[in-house]
Amino acid sequence: MLIIKYNRRSLCAGDDMYNGVYKINMPDNATLGELIGILLHGGNGNDWPIPMNHDGWDIYSNIGKVADVSADKKHIEYCDKDGSSLLSALGIEWVFGENEGDTPDATTLKWRFKE
Repeated sequence: MLIIKYNRRSLCAGDDMYNGVYKINMPDNATLGELIGILLHGGNGNDWPIPMNHDGWDIYSNIGKVADVSADKKHIEYCDKDGSSLLSALGIEWVFGENEGDTPDATTLKWRFKE
């Protein structure tokens, strides 16, 4: 079982209520595409899925940016990794959803995903 830590940018003050670091449990043979699906729709320990957003989302991880998600959550564009790539081979330990076009602050990410 792989445990991936997850957090995203909150969209409003009410959204902040659920702004914690979630632990997503994925099977050892899980793919990047399956993880992105969990980020978008919830499940496997993710109780704070990525909502529809007027700008879309960029998905960052400890190995760099991995995907762009359209505002309607219907289109996913993977960066330099394929959606069928095994998470175990990629070495992803955490993921963060950021508003499209923004880059998460490295200090904030370090604080959010500290052990």
